[in-house]
Amino acid sequence: MTNIARMLGENIQKFGEYEQFIYLGSDDEVVLTNVEIENRARALATGLEKLGVTKGDIVGVIISNIPEIPQAINGIMRLGAVFSPIIFALTPPEIRYILEDSKAKVIITEKKLWPKVKEATQGVNSVKRIVVIGNVEEPNVIQYDDLLKEADKRGDVKEVSKDDLAILMYTAGTTGFSKGVMLSHNNLESNMRQGAKVWPFDHGDRSIITLPMNHIYGVISYLESCAVGCTTVLLPQFDPVKVLDVITDYKITVVGLVPTMIIMMMQVYDSNKHSMKSMKLMVSSGAPLAEETLKQAMKIFGIQIYHAYGLTEAGPTVARQRKDRPLKYGSVGPPLPGLKLKLVYDDGKEVPQGKEGEIICKGPGVMKGYWNKPELTAAALKDGWLYTGDLGRLDEDGELYITGRKKDLIIKGGENIDPGISEKWLYKHPAILEAAVVGIPDDKYGEEVAAVVVLKQGQKVTEEELIDYVREHVHHFSAPIKVAVMDALPKSATGKILKREIRGILKRG
Repeated sequence: MTNIARMLGENIQKFGEYEQFIYLGSDDEVVLTNVEIENRARALATGLEKLGVTKGDIVGVIISNIPEIPQAINGIMRLGAVFSPIIFALTPPEIRYILEDSKAKVIITEKKLWPKVKEATQGVNSVKRIVVIGNVEEPNVIQYDDLLKEADKRGDVKEVSKDDLAILMYTAGTTGFSKGVMLSHNNLESNMRQGAKVWPFDHGDRSIITLPMNHIYGVISYLESCAVGCTTVLLPQFDPVKVLDVITDYKITVVGLVPTMIIMMMQVYDSNKHSMKSMKLMVSSGAPLAEETLKQAMKIFGIQIYHAYGLTEAGPTVARQRKDRPLKYGSVGPPLPGLKLKLVYDDGKEVPQGKEGEIICKGPGVMKGYWNKPELTAAALKDGWLYTGDLGRLDEDGELYITGRKKDLIIKGGENIDPGISEKWLYKHPAILEAAVVGIPDDKYGEEVAAVVVLKQGQKVTEEELIDYVREHVHHFSAPIKVAVMDALPKSATGKILKREIRGILKRG
């Protein structure tokens, strides 16, 4: 059977009943065994089929990090329906766009999000049923608990083709346009199993998820727990002290973080209170982590931090650092086994080793395309190769270094300027916590170089000092002519710095 939902049943057969999922809310702990999750997933699938959901139907899921997530993932997929997680932090118009674009037939949401979802769904004809977790007394709203009252053979795992759609995941829209990424059952399983060859997990491992579960990382993490029999600990939101407490108290062995989270944890880490002794694998991904920050973090935590690179369109992992290789700062490791990767110029020709080019990859994890967007799909997928829009270089050992994004390149007077060069030196400055370099409109050059920074607590530095500092290390033509200090950098739900918003702020300022 190719339906990836089958792995929960296989998990039970192989490992027996055990605590597979632990939710740590602000006031409560919810512990669910693999058997309990499967029973609820079967009941959900039964209820959804009674509502008319069949193979290939889109089920939009708009929920925060709550205990119902694993049963929602499995319950929808076991029907052969398509799990479509929608970022719960989006505005009603943004949610409406996704619902209209995806033609979602049924929506599952929760009580605290109901006002937003109610506004977003008004007039969306494709939505036939709305299911709400929590008591909401509204016409045409189905209570989630009522839907799960019974489970029968309609909740069995349905047979699907390996290329049938399993997930429709809309990108966060960091470039201003949200696209539905189509990932098949085979995309997800092959990518997950390729990744496990590099970072294998055991039945006794415990991972902690602090990212929103509507992100591909959270979904893949839960599917991995089914495949290898580990336990997933979920937090409702990221809190650096809480994460460190949970790692210590629950003896967490695996954690995936974005750089912003690592920086925040460094600031509150207490060696007298917190311990990383149980940790087998701490991963930084989602955005580059400055070399100086990485070195400081490993010194503070007393462990090695590994890097990975991926994107939703790749299913999602492209490269991972190997634990059996010497650590190379700045590297995200070689590509996963079975994944082809190369760097190319704008004309598609491969760049020489060591030179910068666009990262393209090809393999069983690469998406089927963008939902209802054939032109964008054709631009991203060429002869099976996924054009990522990210820039990088490969060293003599085949390890990948991410150098930026094509759209982030600053074109000043016809010259391409890599913002990462100035960012690297800004991160080395003792007063700076975070930094981003962007292009801003300029009458003379078309674009000029500008930077925004967040200072470490208690630090002071002038704009002139920072400009002079960067010019000591970077050619003046490529260095920022303007540096603005901000309390915080605008970020996506997964911690990626939103440079388009920064450009807008500087332009308005």
